[in-house]
Amino acid sequence: MKEYRVRFTPGAAQCISRLHPDNKRIIRDALDELRHEPYAGDDLQDELAEFKSFKPRKFRIIYSVDDDNRVIHVFYVVQRRDVYDQFRLLLTNLKP
Repeated sequence: MKEYRVRFTPGAAQCISRLHPDNKRIIRDALDELRHEPYAGDDLQDELAEFKSFKPRKFRIIYSVDDDNRVIHVFYVVQRRDVYDQFRLLLTNLKP
């Protein structure tokens, strides 16, 4: 089966760039796993229902899957404390 590509929003790329190299390795390994198994994450609920959450160690990767183009869109990468409230706030600020 062909791997999915991973695309990052500017916010997700910024989150990752701020991480310690050891933590970047954790995220990179998790994304490699998602490339092969894009539905490994948990479905989110309510207003976040279009997104999935993958949980490598103390981090959360918030993403969606585009099967037509075989792309995983990564929206947010952060330590698990308050991740969903922060992401909900981010989405609220992005809506027109």
